[in-house]
Amino acid sequence: MTTKTTETLVSQSGKVKLNASPRGWSILFMCLVAYFISGALNTDGLNIFVSALSSERGWARSDMLVWSTYGGWIGLICAYYFGEITSRFQKGAQWVMVGSLVVSAIAFYFYGNSDNYTIYAICVMACSAMSLGYSFVAVNVIQTNWFPKKKGLALGISTMGFPICTMIFPAIAHNLIHAVGLEGMFTVVALFVALFAVVAFLFCNSSPEEVGQYPDNEKVSQEQYAKDKQEIATYQSPWTVRKLAREKVFWCANIGLGLMWMVTVAIVSQLVARLVGAGYERGAAIGMLSIMGFFGIFGSYLWGWIDQKVGTRNAGLLYCTWYAIALVLLIFMANEIVIYLAVFMVGVSVGGIGNLMPSMTGTIFGRKDFAAANKLASPIQSGIRSCAFLFVAMSLKITGDLTGAYIGLIGICVLSFLLISQVKPINEQ
Repeated sequence: MTTKTTETLVSQSGKVKLNASPRGWSILFMCLVAYFISGALNTDGLNIFVSALSSERGWARSDMLVWSTYGGWIGLICAYYFGEITSRFQKGAQWVMVGSLVVSAIAFYFYGNSDNYTIYAICVMACSAMSLGYSFVAVNVIQTNWFPKKKGLALGISTMGFPICTMIFPAIAHNLIHAVGLEGMFTVVALFVALFAVVAFLFCNSSPEEVGQYPDNEKVSQEQYAKDKQEIATYQSPWTVRKLAREKVFWCANIGLGLMWMVTVAIVSQLVARLVGAGYERGAAIGMLSIMGFFGIFGSYLWGWIDQKVGTRNAGLLYCTWYAIALVLLIFMANEIVIYLAVFMVGVSVGGIGNLMPSMTGTIFGRKDFAAANKLASPIQSGIRSCAFLFVAMSLKITGDLTGAYIGLIGICVLSFLLISQVKPINEQ
């Protein structure tokens, strides 16, 4: 690993201003929408989809949840090949984004428009697996290419898509069901995803060089621009899968942050159920989810700012600590003050993990080697994340409520803290 990479592992520069061009801002907005869609189809939306389909079709809720986990495991293979495409082809990230969105749109339509349980299970798995393409592998490569030096701030803005989804999508889905019926809601959302796939095909470029711009919107000479563009086009990363697999820093970073992604999904996907169990009406619980998403919008930028200011590793350690405290509050929901504080803390954290994971990979490996490292990092993180649904389902079967799951998740936060604390420069290993 180069000296430059070693230096950036510990801390970022003190500059915390994002200087994006209009095209750069449009790229960030499209990435934000991709994150929103992922949350809608695979995390926040489960608060609505699972309960509605369970009531409509008579399927067991705990059995329905596990298919998202299985889809995530299938996604391990998909993520690897998505990563291969992004690392081998200059426009690979755009191809992956568009293709996975199209498949997701088709799968989501049949997700809610078929009363066959087997088709339902296949579509849930397809949505879960494909989300790794458009909301993880592709957008992370795209943003690292466009903002290699200011990735923390860029991700802090784009990952607002996750908490925005948390804030508004459950209510949107709930209202759509009342307006156009359960099947109609799935159809409307599928059409939106398909339309966004067309937008991504037309405008979401894999790198700034494709449209005559320079990373981080920096101004350079024509000679320097031509030289760097040629270097990027011909660069072959030395980071093979075998070499990555032998790197301690790689495993500590990706397992540690993958576990925190699992914690996030486990909490958010079942927060409405937790609040209903605490005595809230379902409508009020969905409203609390919206409040949490509102806090998360600010939290996304906050974690990006912290990342840029103190470094990705230190931001990751703070993130683990913050979530552990939030889980304690979720266990002891003694009064409304505690409940609102828990919702606030979880909300602030929702967008953080989507920021920290690609930022850590970019910090360790840099722009040129990001795609090569990401093709293994993505499957590892995603596979761990997918265990959230199985973890919650098993907890519900064993204990009958979510308290046992929250206790286990606190232990996972501690383990993640220990792993991330071991992410040190290569020459210190």
